[in-house]
Amino acid sequence: SVLMTYDHIEITFSDMEPMPEAFKGTKKGSVFLTPYRVIFVSKGKDAMQSFVMPFYLLKDCEIKQPVFGANYIKGTVKAEAGGM
Repeated sequence: SVLMTYDHIEITFSDMEPMPEAFKGTKKGSVFLTPYRVIFVSKGKDAMQSFVMPFYLLKDCEIKQPVFGANYIKGTVKAEAGGM
């Protein structure tokens, strides 16, 4: 079941070596929050159509509230063994 939905979301990937082409740049789309994971779905014709983040793979999450900018969440997502 979907608990919350947010539109007009931007997601950016960093600290990946090597950086696959599908993860480069800022992606825009929607986020769906479920009891077990966060699902990002890209808007438009992007190489990365969706990205799933199970809660048990999220580490070091921080909520940032800059004075002159939008609030955002920063953290690390570990790749699941054998995941695609």
